[in-house]
Amino acid sequence: MYVFYNRKVFMSHVRQLFLVKTMGFVIVFDIPSMERTERRRITRELNRADAQMIQDSFWKSSDLKFLIDIGMRIRKIGGSATILEERFLF
Repeated sequence: MYVFYNRKVFMSHVRQLFLVKTMGFVIVFDIPSMERTERRRITRELNRADAQMIQDSFWKSSDLKFLIDIGMRIRKIGGSATILEERFLF
C-alpha cells in the first residue's frame, strides 16, 4: 500500500494504473481480395473474441496473444498485418 503526501505524485500513480488497466492492442491488416473466405473467417473470429471493430481492417482487443495468432494467419495467406500498442497521449 502506498502513502502519498503529494497530490501530483498521487495523481501520476492513478493515471498509470488507469492506463495499464485500460491498455489495449490494435491490429491493422490487409488481406488479398482473392482471399474473401479467409477474410470472413478472420472477421468472425475477431467478433467472437469481443474485439472492437474501429474500421474494416482496424480492430482493437486486449488479448495480445490472440491478435498475434490472427496476424500470423493473415501473413501466411499473403496479407500484411501490424499490431500496435494503444496509448493515449492527451
